[in-house]
Amino acid sequence: MSVDQSRATVFFDRDGTLNPDTSYIKTSGEFVLFPDAVTAVKRCNDAGILVLVVTNQSGLARGYFSQADLDGIHRCLREQLRDGGAWIDDIFICPHHPDDGCQCRKPNPGMIEQAMARYPIDLAKSYVVGDKSIDVELAAKTHVKGLLVTTGPTSAEELRMIRAHHLPVAYVAECLQDAVDWILADVECVG
Repeated sequence: MSVDQSRATVFFDRDGTLNPDTSYIKTSGEFVLFPDAVTAVKRCNDAGILVLVVTNQSGLARGYFSQADLDGIHRCLREQLRDGGAWIDDIFICPHHPDDGCQCRKPNPGMIEQAMARYPIDLAKSYVVGDKSIDVELAAKTHVKGLLVTTGPTSAEELRMIRAHHLPVAYVAECLQDAVDWILADVECVG
């Protein structure tokens, strides 16, 4: 008899959630994490939660930055986390333009499907954390709990859209630490 090795997972959005959303970050020199991001991610790591990033990066399709630039930004992300003893298990990106009609661009489920093909994920114990309604919609489409962090530049409008469209939001957090507090308590309850 095989033992189920599926894990609780947090799918973090990047811009506006882990780092300030300054429109299009084009170089690693522009990238800086929110002050609570390292501690929040480390708490997930310490709890044995798989930590993944799912991020729309249409700047690639628009020609605002290259794949090498994006790789450098993500190296910087990993280094800043590593300096604080935290890590991201993997990063999934949608490189497409919004008009391309791809299945990976949030709120479509493609990036989570890619993650599930690569990792043993228990969706019943998983979460999408982001600063936009598309993150909460992605959570609904994949049957995981969606959390909105109000750290993005349009958070108030995003929350209005979530409510207007009756999207199921599990929790509205003031910051990433607040979101992780809620997730860790919920993981404990779901057990």
